Amino acid sequence: MKTLLSALFFLLAVTSSFAFTEKDSIEAKKKVSAAHWRFTTRLHSQGIFAYGGRLGSENPTFDVNFTYDRKKWGFMAFKGLDLQDHNTFYNFALIALYKNFKVTNKITFTPYVGSFLEESNSIADHGSDVVAIMVTSIKLHPRWTAEHMSLLPNLVFAPEERDWVNRLRLTYTGKHWDVVSSVWWNNQVFDHSYYYTTALHVAYSRIKVSNHFFMSFGFTGLAMLHTSDEEANPTKNGLMFTIAGQWIH
Repeated sequence: MKTLLSALFFLLAVTSSFAFTEKDSIEAKKKVSAAHWRFTTRLHSQGIFAYGGRLGSENPTFDVNFTYDRKKWGFMAFKGLDLQDHNTFYNFALIALYKNFKVTNKITFTPYVGSFLEESNSIADHGSDVVAIMVTSIKLHPRWTAEHMSLLPNLVFAPEERDWVNRLRLTYTGKHWDVVSSVWWNNQVFDHSYYYTTALHVAYSRIKVSNHFFMSFGFTGLAMLHTSDEEANPTKNGLMFTIAGQWIH
């Protein structure tokens, strides 16, 4: 019984989608939580945009991410903060609702609709707008996932900008090791340049501290392959180290 409960609890830490009582193992398997939430805090040596594929700050940064997740829909809120300079690109917030569409057993389409807030000078600076994010994920293997993301950041206040980001990502998820390889094609998001970047993220994750709290340590290397404007957006590479804590319920 202890072995089975330990295995189930490990599954909770990895997928964050099951809840159980300890009355007996049969009931534990049948009871699936209708909803759960995750609260993640991260401290970085630099600030790299996971959505935009760009080095947003060379200063230490901090961010928090809250996700409320149900089986078919959810809500997320993200806040990034430059710890030394509140005028850099990494001072921003993103809030969005999303819905999961199971296309097949291995393919999931998840559209997000929300608001991106640029916060270099105030809570909602010029450039803040309604944003749409579309994510298509393909489960290649229990440990391997391929993903495509498109981000459209100016849908209401500045639709004439017609800027967007495409990201391709391949993820390996082991018992503790996470390896993520990403490629971005950014078309005029942040400024009027377009660029191509790639990154490799490696982390030792899901370190159990308590029943609902886990930690991870990792690094991300970012390389800019091409930029259309060296003056507005000069070639910048980055190496970011991260320590994170996550509460799961």
